[in-house]
Amino acid sequence: MVSLDLDHNDLEKRIELWEKLLSLKSILTDEFLPQAIFNDSYILDNQKEISRIYVVLEGVSIHNKDTWQETMVFLNENMLQFETFFEE
Repeated sequence: MVSLDLDHNDLEKRIELWEKLLSLKSILTDEFLPQAIFNDSYILDNQKEISRIYVVLEGVSIHNKDTWQETMVFLNENMLQFETFFEE
């Protein structure tokens, strides 16, 4: 998974930032990451609530050497796409 997480102690500020990202959703999905998933209320393992935009690669495992290359290519390409989007 590659994600852009919004984690802010002030819920109103997090909502404000989330709304700004939502206003750019069509740009992100049309030009950078068409498979991006938008989740305004994502619960982490520690039960903390954040907002998250993410992409997932199914069928791979860090414990399986046969999928390492595919995983690294996925991470590299998608991190670069998030970074380019964020810079623009």
